[in-house]
Amino acid sequence: MGHVRGLAIGLMVLSSLTIAGLENPKATRAADADQELTATLDGKPIPLQDVGKYYCDDFAYPEIRCSSTRLLADARAALVTLLTGIDYVTIFDQPNYGGAYMNVSQDYSALALIGWNDRISSFKGRNSETGSFFVDWFYGGTQWAFCCNTQTASLGSYNNAFSSIIRT
Repeated sequence: MGHVRGLAIGLMVLSSLTIAGLENPKATRAADADQELTATLDGKPIPLQDVGKYYCDDFAYPEIRCSSTRLLADARAALVTLLTGIDYVTIFDQPNYGGAYMNVSQDYSALALIGWNDRISSFKGRNSETGSFFVDWFYGGTQWAFCCNTQTASLGSYNNAFSSIIRT
């Protein structure tokens, strides 16, 4: 029973911190060139290339926030999505929605910048949004479009092939 109470208190604290960090939530169509993209893991700075190793989201863009535990990342994502609905796709490092993941609300012309180039093995469309993955940087090459809460557990021949992503 003590573990459940501790988890509940932890989620309440996380909720408070998340709400405090959402002063002006908005989804933008593309990265603002004047803003420097950064990443944190449990509140501490990490290299952008390490983002693909953890459970992350870009809801506080231009900061990508990562967690070392899936439980805390899932709780944050659920709360942010409930309050704002700003993400449009969740990408996963392994088939069947396994491994590291990132909740995406921004467009990325080069997933290599954030450690996700050629690493996506499954994805879930969110909030009835549409988007497209591309096998080349800057939205080039073969395109895989998704729509309306699509859930794709395996990408077949496109496994680990995507290099850019855009909301459409």
